[in-house]
Amino acid sequence: MSLTVFPSIHIDRGKVVHLVEDQVVPETGETDPLAVALKFQAQGASWVHLVAVSERLHETDLATVVRIVGSLRIGVQALFCSVTDDDTLRRALRTGCARLNLGSAALSDPDWCARAVAEHGDRLGISALVRTTPQGPRVAADGGAGDVGDLWPILDRLAGAGCARCLVTDIGREGMLTGPNLSLFRDVCARTAMPVLAAGGIRGLDDLRAVAALGPRGVTGAVVGRALYTGALSLSEALAL
Repeated sequence: MSLTVFPSIHIDRGKVVHLVEDQVVPETGETDPLAVALKFQAQGASWVHLVAVSERLHETDLATVVRIVGSLRIGVQALFCSVTDDDTLRRALRTGCARLNLGSAALSDPDWCARAVAEHGDRLGISALVRTTPQGPRVAADGGAGDVGDLWPILDRLAGAGCARCLVTDIGREGMLTGPNLSLFRDVCARTAMPVLAAGGIRGLDDLRAVAALGPRGVTGAVVGRALYTGALSLSEALAL
C-alpha cells in the first residue's frame, strides 16, 4: 500500500486526549504522549501526527513536542491549534518537528497563511476541519464552534501559494469510528493538486483500503487516531496492508 499511515496523538497540557464530537475527552489508558509515540514507532510507523488541541500555545505542550521529537527516530508532523501569527509559528517550528500543519484558527487569515507557506515551503501544510452543509463544504473553527469559510477559495488561495499538503478532516466523523467521508476526499482531490491526507472516522482495515484506493486521485496519507486506542485497528496490520 503506497498510503502513508500517520498514527495520531492529541495532547492537552502534556496529556493524551481525544476529540470526539467536538469535545476533548481524556485518554483512559496510557496518558503520556511520549510513551504512545514510542509504541507507534516500535510498531513500525514512519511518522506520528501530534495535535496540541488548546486554543492557547502552552509551554507544556511545546515542551512535550520537543521531548517527542528528540526521542524518536521517525518523522513528527505537528499541528498546534493556537498558531495564528509569526510569533506562534516561530515557536512551533522551534520544536524541531519535520512538518507543521496550520489549523483552522490560522485559516481564518488566508493571506497570512499564504505568506507563511510561501516562506517555509515543504515544512508547512494546512489542516482543514470540514463540515458538510447544503451550501457545500465549510471550514469549521477548531472545536467545531464557528465557521471559517467556504473550503474551496481557501484551498485555491493556499495551493496558489505553493502549499505542500492539505490534511482534510470531516469534523462530524472525528473520533466517532463511523467510517471516512470518501466523497469529501474525492471532491478535494478534484479541486486541488495538493497532496491530500485523509482523516476522520477511520475505524478498520477496510476503511484504510478504501482511502488507499483514492491514491491515484491524490490521497497520499491517512491520519488514524481513536481506532488505534480502542483496539478497533492494529497499527501493525494497517502498516502491513
